[in-house]
Amino acid sequence: LSDTHGSRIDMPPARLARVVAQINALHPDIVLLTGDYISGYPDSWTTAEARTVLQPFDGLRARLGSFAVLGNHDGAAMTRAGLAGTRVRLLQSTRIDLGPIHIVGADDISGDGRPVEKMRALVRAIPPGQAVVVVSHEPEFFQWLPQRAAMLIAGHTHGGQIKLPIIGARPLSPYLDKRLRGLFYERGQALVVSSGLGTSLLPARIGVPPEIALITLTPGYSAGRKSGTER
Repeated sequence: LSDTHGSRIDMPPARLARVVAQINALHPDIVLLTGDYISGYPDSWTTAEARTVLQPFDGLRARLGSFAVLGNHDGAAMTRAGLAGTRVRLLQSTRIDLGPIHIVGADDISGDGRPVEKMRALVRAIPPGQAVVVVSHEPEFFQWLPQRAAMLIAGHTHGGQIKLPIIGARPLSPYLDKRLRGLFYERGQALVVSSGLGTSLLPARIGVPPEIALITLTPGYSAGRKSGTER
């Protein structure tokens, strides 16, 4: 789930609560929130407003837990305050071992403290043979994803948000314009970019519907088995 951009206009708490109910109906093992939880920027929000906007996430139910990373519209202190007391754990340049899978949460790419280098170090510290998925707000992290990680899950692009039939989507950057939304394979690794739910600048989407991305993972191989039919 990405880019909810809570606001009074198009993403009030009541709508987000309905989205949470839709997610729970999918019976997920893990819920990943990939940033941009508020509309505008954190210096224009009070702590009380952030708590109101993020509180619906407390309704998430996932067997192995719900985890969040920061986006470029999120302040670390504000997001921690907004998620305090909820079932969502903020992963800020942090990794967590969930048993069948390791989740590495990258900090926002514009954050302090060399977030790319920290992400790479966290991945490299995971024991060999373990499944690793990295979660970040920006898809650009995929350029520097260590080979040990099988997948990066990101948002940020809104899928272009407004995509007109003739003009196409509003350009973002040469890298993002080729990876606005969907599933991409490069170097034997997977990149998932969600178009997210909310909006930025204009409270409207044209040609890019909001989405909840449901990802089903299976092992890439069966260790010790000769049959190629088992996943």
